[in-house]
Amino acid sequence: MGIYSLNANEVEPEKSAHGYTKFLHRSEEVGHPTIQIRHWGPETNIPVHRHTFNEMFYVLEGEVEIGDQIYPAGSCIFIDRGTLYGPTRAPKGGTVLRYGEGKSK
Repeated sequence: MGIYSLNANEVEPEKSAHGYTKFLHRSEEVGHPTIQIRHWGPETNIPVHRHTFNEMFYVLEGEVEIGDQIYPAGSCIFIDRGTLYGPTRAPKGGTVLRYGEGKSK
């Protein structure tokens, strides 16, 4: 393992189903970290689901809804592997820093 560094302002966003994503570190193997900045628009509606890895979101801008809970900017959300959660929405738009331990798509 080494030290990885980049400037998020120099990363090209990639279109995703719910907005766009900037990959800061992309894992090609399950169990290794993937770090992203995800921008979700008002149309975001990710159904209830679970992952086989731990996941963390830090809300940078706007707000994110997970289930009945609203998380404003500054919130840090940690989700243990195997935990069923959602739906995930961002009715007013939201930007999160996401860390996951799974293979990125």
